[in-house]
Amino acid sequence: MTKLLGLVGSLAGLCGALLLGACVGSSSKTAQTTPQQPPPYYGPPGYPQQPYPNGPAGPMYPPPAQQPQQPQQPQPPAARPLLAPLIGTPAMQQELRGVLSELINALPAQKQALVRGIPLVFDPTPEVNAYAGCDEQGAPFLAATAGIFDAVDAIAQTKATDELFGTRTYEAYTSAVLPEMSRNPSARAGLPAGIIPTNLGPDLRRWSRAHELFDEILAFTFGHELAHHYLGHTGCAKGQSPSAGPDPARLGRLLTNIPVFNQFAESAADTEGAMNALDAGRARRPQYSWSEGGGVYLLTYFADIERLGGGGGPLSLLSPVQFLRTHPNPLARVPLVQTVARTWHLQHPG
Repeated sequence: MTKLLGLVGSLAGLCGALLLGACVGSSSKTAQTTPQQPPPYYGPPGYPQQPYPNGPAGPMYPPPAQQPQQPQQPQPPAARPLLAPLIGTPAMQQELRGVLSELINALPAQKQALVRGIPLVFDPTPEVNAYAGCDEQGAPFLAATAGIFDAVDAIAQTKATDELFGTRTYEAYTSAVLPEMSRNPSARAGLPAGIIPTNLGPDLRRWSRAHELFDEILAFTFGHELAHHYLGHTGCAKGQSPSAGPDPARLGRLLTNIPVFNQFAESAADTEGAMNALDAGRARRPQYSWSEGGGVYLLTYFADIERLGGGGGPLSLLSPVQFLRTHPNPLARVPLVQTVARTWHLQHPG
């Protein structure tokens, strides 16, 4: 019986060896008939992972020994804090004072010395305008009309609504208001009731985004006006002691004496003003950084006034909108601002 069991064990071992040999032989034969695949390319992340059509561009490296790590999930962007709504003329006037302070602080010291302390005067007229001038004593001042606040608020509110909710409230606003503004100097630029849908009006994100855009548009507007002073276009900004500024009741008479700057001066003020707004915007980090978008929005708005009023080009000199009578054609200014901004972004990456 023992011999019989030993014989069976020997036969089993022999069969196992034969089967193992057959398996090994079968595997070798299969490997010989399978086409050889090129090794994978382990290049820098972000590069194409497929093989190059004419062979690898560089050495082929073996895969790393460690186990591949799981890709990290991108971190969600930090939410910007919600800004308070800007409601009412006093709040808007105070906001402009803050914007002007940021613009001046972002200027080089030599330019700061020329414009620091220049008074800001509020013109109560409904005309949409902002301007730099000299009073009857030869002292510099900056002025903002009630109309410019109306216009900037309407642009900011409608653009913010359209950005967030995909609406077309800016188009509804301009269609309702701008044709009359192009004909009637007493027409108001304010946002009419009913343009913003009632279910979206109270949204705090909308008000916060409108606040950001309001500041951004004013930054370009008054960056331009400040530039007229420190570039010497007005001839009266020489670093004088701060003054109270002219009486708002006399601004209408002073405005008739403000020179219409030539095209070179306006282009220079647009260039300097756009860079000033971008510099001040970068200095605001981690708050919302101003971009050239505010300038483009404002200039497009004035181009829309001309278009919807049937004017444009030289006819802007006849427009009842004071801004169009004292500033060049807005359609010619938009490409300049965009070009200046592209250059600025190349020089200030990140």
